[in-house]
Amino acid sequence: MEGLFSHEDIRKTYEELAWHRRSKDIIQEYALNLKDIRDVALEGIDATKAAAVLDLGCGYGFFTEKLTGRLRPGAKIIGIDVVNHSNRQTFLDTVTLMGYSAAFIQGSADMIRDMADASFDLVIASYSLYFFPHLIPQIARVLRSSGIFIVVTHSRYSLQELTSFVPFSMKTAGLQMPEDLRINMLFRSFSLEDGGLQLDPYFRDVERIPYENSLVFPLDRFDACIDYLDTKKHLLLKEVNDVHPGKFDVVLAVLVKTLFDHARAHGKVLITKDDGIFRCRFPVHGRRVA
Repeated sequence: MEGLFSHEDIRKTYEELAWHRRSKDIIQEYALNLKDIRDVALEGIDATKAAAVLDLGCGYGFFTEKLTGRLRPGAKIIGIDVVNHSNRQTFLDTVTLMGYSAAFIQGSADMIRDMADASFDLVIASYSLYFFPHLIPQIARVLRSSGIFIVVTHSRYSLQELTSFVPFSMKTAGLQMPEDLRINMLFRSFSLEDGGLQLDPYFRDVERIPYENSLVFPLDRFDACIDYLDTKKHLLLKEVNDVHPGKFDVVLAVLVKTLFDHARAHGKVLITKDDGIFRCRFPVHGRRVA
């Protein structure tokens, strides 16, 4: 959602490539759902005729790499991401190793407004569309009639165990608790529960696939839980960083202690990681787009 998180907020969360990959590894190691969500998203999809692919919020190519061998030989994959220095070369190297042509554009996803109508066979947005749901009409516009738009996103209840402890941690640190957290507002801006309503006007066929999951950290692996928290801290504590940046480390320390107390009382920390997939076909062309 425009205005909830700045490009700087996004860079702070995703610019450290090692932590970005660490987050992926933690999810794979501690998840109850053993299926890779990318495999679920692509199951049954025939993209062998796709010659032009657009990855919005491409990162270092986390989703893109799963397209290996699925596209037309010589296909071109364009990635757009606001994070440049840590993502560009890794994304380009990933696509090149896949055997396809690569291009990386550093900037906002709004750059799609300048792209030609019906110019892509496949558009993907993995854990990114909630930053720019206002661009759904533009995505439909640049997608060819035979193309497909694949979205991987969060449930609005994802990470609720972490977010529920943030107001308490702020209060304990002497700060006023917000009425709502930005991260919760972000997840609601495009979620598994409501995303279909935003997609329906622009695609004649919208397939919704729930992906239930949780991360379970035993007490003796609490360090991995803290590592995961560290990768999300700038999103979770957005209000603190904006208004009381000097208190950021204090609130974070309280949050860690609160999580540890919970783990000690229950023998583990369980974090909801429910996600969802939308597969959208037959874009509605000719609608007025902003």
